[in-house]
Amino acid sequence: MRQFLYITPYFPPQTQVGALRPLKFARHLEQFGWQPVILCDLWPGDQMDIGLEAAVPETVPVLRDYSHRAGPTYQKLHSAKESEQRPGKTTNRIGDKLPKWMNNPELLPLGEHSPDMPWAWRAAHRALKQFPNIEAILVNADPFAASVVGAWLARETGLPLIQDFRDIWAPCNLRRPRRPKPWLWLEDKLERFCFEHAAHIIINTEISLRDYLKFYADLPPERFSVIRNHFDADLVSHGKHAGFDRYTLLHLGNFSRFRVADPLVRAVAEVVRRGTPKDALQVVSTGNYGAEALALAAELGVAELFRTEKSMPYHEIGAILNACDLTVMIAEPDADQRIASKFYDYLGCGRPMLAISDNPESGDILRTYGAGEQFGHRDVGGMATFIERELRQGRQRTVARQLAGLTSQEAAAKLAGLLDRVTAARTGT
Repeated sequence: MRQFLYITPYFPPQTQVGALRPLKFARHLEQFGWQPVILCDLWPGDQMDIGLEAAVPETVPVLRDYSHRAGPTYQKLHSAKESEQRPGKTTNRIGDKLPKWMNNPELLPLGEHSPDMPWAWRAAHRALKQFPNIEAILVNADPFAASVVGAWLARETGLPLIQDFRDIWAPCNLRRPRRPKPWLWLEDKLERFCFEHAAHIIINTEISLRDYLKFYADLPPERFSVIRNHFDADLVSHGKHAGFDRYTLLHLGNFSRFRVADPLVRAVAEVVRRGTPKDALQVVSTGNYGAEALALAAELGVAELFRTEKSMPYHEIGAILNACDLTVMIAEPDADQRIASKFYDYLGCGRPMLAISDNPESGDILRTYGAGEQFGHRDVGGMATFIERELRQGRQRTVARQLAGLTSQEAAAKLAGLLDRVTAARTGT
């Protein structure tokens, strides 16, 4: 079995979305001849799920040494009683020590993992010494500090480096306009350093790839390729759900400063205004809608239709997806570079999907797979008409579709092929 060093600060038992992509790859790469040696982090304040950690294959070496916190935190987690296995908020994170006006991610060019780069670099050297047959390096980013560590390591060792950018960095059309000018210069320099020392760069969407090729027009275009996020049916098939007593629109996760629930609130209010009884439907989110969205729902007279349900562990979301009637994805308005990881989980579950997004790529995917419909954030009437049509078709409707090109196994095969390619180029075979 060939080995590569997988630098990924996020990895189970962490429950951050950034931990899911490397987990899915790790679950399938060995069947294609590659074993990842995971170098990951763990902080006392991270949300953790032991059940998600159990999905990591026993044959995959996991080194919890990306920062000085990782090893002690992991040991404490597994020595704790069952009731203590989800530690509370820590005071070690940078943002907790900053004044409120400075607690802005755009003021930290490499994020809160940047102070750990020297430790991570030394830990990577320890990993290479422990596993002398490692042939390549792969970085899961963001956090982008890990990309710098990977570039340092590749420059020093000569090992081929693959940067897997599951999120867009310098050309980000959401965050770039919000960065101070000195930070723009610094981040552009750092990303170029990371890319110039990479044998290959993986981008998450076709539109992001387009933007990166334009941003780095001087780099060979064949150095870039796309591996989208993907769906692992076995991973999410655990757990149970009692079901819902009415037609239910389901949104998984929290809303954010960029992604708000307002368009969905307006669409549901329009459905009710057109004559659908309030007791015929509801919206359930496993995260917070946000105060402004709830105030809007109250103003429009539909506040009672918006419920929050306790978040489920990721490996159990298949149960709640099967229990709902219509999945809802809301993207950031006027943004076309990202497609959320949950989009692929929704595709895989078989329920129809309402996508609220200005991204043409996700709309194309929905049309290709016949999985639902996408509407721009301002098309409230179109969303309402779609919801009404789905209501008429009844509960628990399954949309049959082929998932070719969307599975984690296929994504792992692509990644293994890239590992084959960059290592062959190094050896000349």
